[in-house]
Amino acid sequence: MEKRLKSFDGTEIYYNYNKGRIPLCLVFLHGVAGNWTVWKKEIEFFSKKGFTTLALDLRGHGGSEAPEEFEKYQMTNFSKDIRNIIHKEKIKNFILIGHSLGGGIAINYCVNFPKNLPSALILVETACLYPYERSQLLNVNPYLSHLLRFIASHKLTREKHFFHFKEVDLSDLKSRKNLNLILYLLHLTPLRTMVKALDNVENYVFNNKRKICDSLRNLKIPALVITGDQDEVVSPKFSFILKKLLQSAEFKVVKDSDHWVIMQKSDEVSRMMQNFLMKNFYEFFFI
Repeated sequence: MEKRLKSFDGTEIYYNYNKGRIPLCLVFLHGVAGNWTVWKKEIEFFSKKGFTTLALDLRGHGGSEAPEEFEKYQMTNFSKDIRNIIHKEKIKNFILIGHSLGGGIAINYCVNFPKNLPSALILVETACLYPYERSQLLNVNPYLSHLLRFIASHKLTREKHFFHFKEVDLSDLKSRKNLNLILYLLHLTPLRTMVKALDNVENYVFNNKRKICDSLRNLKIPALVITGDQDEVVSPKFSFILKKLLQSAEFKVVKDSDHWVIMQKSDEVSRMMQNFLMKNFYEFFFI
């Protein structure tokens, strides 16, 4: 069911919420420049098994509102949006499942809401540290990073040369894997959203590194970390760092897959998540 929420600062957030017979809600969080449809196949997989699912478009993405102000893309704001939706829908038991930036937001949620933790974390191709050089965007070179910031800050240039579509179904992205990542994403999400979100992530992580790492070391909930072995956007080494911090976490590597593992190998990723849920939440499978 498609829904909308006016979040704490007035930003409208779009989300897709479907109640199943199982009262354990799987909350799916996409990465930068994506939308909820990147998780479409996994959502269908778990919906058929009776799970409740919730997938939102992060602020500035897809069907959600894209505010102009830089500060509205602070990491904590994404987490507050999730908390507001969970509160509105009266969800008691939930698992945060994040890909790339979505995984970083799931971690941020745990840092900021330690008294309202999810039942578990599933982090796919995620980093708890900033995975690029300082002031660099998505592993592109410094010159291109500078160009992207210039375009993002000049409205006429954006509107004339970098128009985009608000809600594109990304679940078949594997068929476009030969397209350049940046050029493709520019047609899906406002460039200013990408730049502001990534720059806010960078600022937050560099200023809160110790707090983030300490929070992960102290987390007592089950966790699953998944990485693609050929990921060049968020290197697998960052998933190894996560596994080291989340000492009891399960760690899985998907072979022959890059940063789009949740779409390229959706069946394999779904089975990994199912096995993890079966091991830790066995009772929910027989309701």
